[in-house]
Amino acid sequence: MSKESGYQSNALLRGLSILHSFDHHRPRMTLSEIADSLAITSSAAYRHVVTLEKEGYLQRDDNVYQLAPKVMDLGYRYLTSLDVYDHARLPAERLRNETGFTVHVAVLQGPEIVYVYRALSDRAMVSNVPVGSRLPAFATTMGRLLLSDLPEKELDDLFTDYRFEPLSNAAPQNLEALKALLPGDRARGMVAQTSHLATGTFSIAAPLVSRHGRYVAAMNLSGHEMQMSPDDALVGRIMDTASEISAML
Repeated sequence: MSKESGYQSNALLRGLSILHSFDHHRPRMTLSEIADSLAITSSAAYRHVVTLEKEGYLQRDDNVYQLAPKVMDLGYRYLTSLDVYDHARLPAERLRNETGFTVHVAVLQGPEIVYVYRALSDRAMVSNVPVGSRLPAFATTMGRLLLSDLPEKELDDLFTDYRFEPLSNAAPQNLEALKALLPGDRARGMVAQTSHLATGTFSIAAPLVSRHGRYVAAMNLSGHEMQMSPDDALVGRIMDTASEISAML
């Protein structure tokens, strides 16, 4: 490992860090703000920023920078490289058409889930989490399922020094509270609950399982709690769809 670390490109890492410094809190930054976010000097940041702009990953308006559309191409290439994306798309759209509710697919990345597909409902009251969104796994139905598949040590490592945000009274407040929920989630093979993040939203999630028996992703059916209830027929539909996708993974 130490030998491999000697071959790392610090310039590449610095450029990637600059791209990661932009988020919904800081969608636009000056050169000095970019430098401050990385704790480096403006002169050290300048060469990387100029290169990223020239290659189309940043765009500048006067002296303010923001991510350019080319960054989206990287995300799209990632999504289309996933088997789960290709296999889930048509069954998810069919489930959306049959039920009238939005279908999302997500994968686990660290202590968060990343939304990799969405079949959007046309209902007036709709759950709408865009592709690429990242949400805390402990507070979501899909995240809970994916966490329930992890060995305890891996779960402990994942949440080392993690700060559980107080999202709602019903959400787990710490790792021990989360661990108490996961065996039941695993035994049921699904999670259904009112959202801790979006008031009025209800979600039913099922795992997408590889041929090796691991949870590689999860899907949910989401809608307004006034329109959705976890009856046996609706739960059966999402479980059947998840099984159909899993058989192709």
